[in-house]
Amino acid sequence: MYLSKQKLSIFLSAIFFLSIMLPQIALAQTNSEIVIIEELSQIEMQVFGEVKTESLLNRVEYLEKELVGRTLPGILKERVKQLKDFIITGSPEEPSLSFKINSAQWTLLDKVTDDPLLTKIEDLELSIFGENSDEVLAMRAEKIFNVIFEEGRPTIREITVPAGTLIPVKLLEDIGSKKSDDGDIFEYQVAEDIVYAGSVIIPKDTVGKGEVLKAKRASILLRKGKLEVDFRYIETVDGTPLRLIMGENAEEENSRIGIAVGASIAGLIILSNPIGLVAGALIPGKNITLEEETKLYLEVAGDTNIVSLAN
Repeated sequence: MYLSKQKLSIFLSAIFFLSIMLPQIALAQTNSEIVIIEELSQIEMQVFGEVKTESLLNRVEYLEKELVGRTLPGILKERVKQLKDFIITGSPEEPSLSFKINSAQWTLLDKVTDDPLLTKIEDLELSIFGENSDEVLAMRAEKIFNVIFEEGRPTIREITVPAGTLIPVKLLEDIGSKKSDDGDIFEYQVAEDIVYAGSVIIPKDTVGKGEVLKAKRASILLRKGKLEVDFRYIETVDGTPLRLIMGENAEEENSRIGIAVGASIAGLIILSNPIGLVAGALIPGKNITLEEETKLYLEVAGDTNIVSLAN
């Protein structure tokens, strides 16, 4: 039996609609899975210092049991969000686990180390109690926080660190167009306490990790050396990753102190001819070298909300 023209039109319309919508639904699902994986990896790095290799569900359940002693209800996406809120995001009413441990370190040691949270908790327990606890991480962090601030919970507030805020850093190792390879990870350190709105948001000596995106050696055929690097993120006191770039403010400040910076795009920079550091870097056949202890300025990429101790 032949379809009527009306039914055939409806059928073809349905096929056309599905041909458009199904790929978009699949793409949205894929993007959602990518976000879950990225956020879970960020949490694992924060807590353990490594990304686990098991299935997503096993990784989430392991984190939940380590933190609170049981698995949490809800779909995977909701559970990962709860973990991120608990460990990293927090709020002035209920600070994150990262904030509690980092502020305890800052108050006790006058510094915040770049160790994973588990290591920080163990070190603080040994310093304060003389032994490590076998309780869940949430309880251990709460006890440390309450001992450090025994006169009562400190005043906590949420502030917005604006885009363009300058962050002075210094390199902890040499990088260069000849020395480095694409994909190399290098370390740098915040050169001084970063204070905003009366609060220390990043303590001095906080360590960040950058990546060499592209390193091209100078050649005997007069090709100039080229170095592209991404400074990625630095961790604030509350554990929030703060995206750092070489923007206009940083370029201007670097020029003022004698470091000339070439074109910048998003998080990467092309450093060229750092005057006074590697004179003549742009002379054909010469390589670019940025030595350990080199100081330069970066800037915050976008407005970022963080939780801080109010002075």
